[in-house]
Amino acid sequence: MNNKGFTLVELLMTIAILGLLIGIAVPSYIGISNTVRKSQRKNIVSKIEMAASKYAYDTGETIIFVDKLVTEGYIDSDDEEGNIKDPANQLRMNCYIVEMQKNGDYYNAKFIDGKNYDKNGVCDLSKLKENSQEVAIQVSSNGNIVSDTNAWIKGNASLTAYSNNTIVIDCENNKCEWFSSSGASVTGASQISSLSISGILETKYTFQYTIYNEDTSKITRYKASVNLKVDNDVPYIYDEQIKVTDRFINTASKNVTLIASDGEGSGILGYYLGKTTNSCDNVSLNYQSSNVFTVNEAGEYKICVKDKAGNVSSSSITINYIL
Repeated sequence: MNNKGFTLVELLMTIAILGLLIGIAVPSYIGISNTVRKSQRKNIVSKIEMAASKYAYDTGETIIFVDKLVTEGYIDSDDEEGNIKDPANQLRMNCYIVEMQKNGDYYNAKFIDGKNYDKNGVCDLSKLKENSQEVAIQVSSNGNIVSDTNAWIKGNASLTAYSNNTIVIDCENNKCEWFSSSGASVTGASQISSLSISGILETKYTFQYTIYNEDTSKITRYKASVNLKVDNDVPYIYDEQIKVTDRFINTASKNVTLIASDGEGSGILGYYLGKTTNSCDNVSLNYQSSNVFTVNEAGEYKICVKDKAGNVSSSSITINYIL
């Protein structure tokens, strides 16, 4: 029987060949793996940019963290904690920045590398230069400044961007742009004058001021937003549904329930029922939040309903059978 095994030279040659094959295979595997990860990262970046373009079109915001796309539902996260993972290194991408530039009716998005975390691992808002408080927006209604920009107004509206600290709004030498969540845009002015609005409008207006420094080739963007809420529709009074207790029975008093609606507008502010006025525009009228009134005297009554923007509707009702 031949029991001859491998010689030491043959073993060394075999090991050398295996080492050579491994030396060829491992870099190839690593190269393929890196290529796959780069391709995956490219795909996720494209997905982020598409979602950001849609977000900018809907809201008018043109610089955001990736995290906002997750929290607003524009892109799905990779885990239950709401994280977007970088396929190249498995780090969180939530605090990477996306900038959008308006191009006609659409927005072009640009993904910018950079983690932008603060010491607590939270997105560092100071990295978003457009969040600067250097500019603000003033709302005017029919020539009067509106102190509460969250309140509903009526009539025509004007929006004016102004400097509230150090910068001057110079739209001749720099770029001024207005965007609205409804898709409208205005370029080259710090003011939108006399927005003539019929019916109801509730939309977000954003002013973006872009300064280019020729000496440093640095671009600085300032930004402010306001939710403009205009209601020029009067409330609707359902005359046929106004309720009077014991309408056709003699009683000492009657309860009158007014039925009205403001639709999708600012909402009902108050109701009035009385015999002392011919006009619902009388500023001395005492509007109450309840739509139920107690009437102790027969006769014709004026009905007034006012919404939160100041629009007023009027009607009348005759109350009989009061002892």
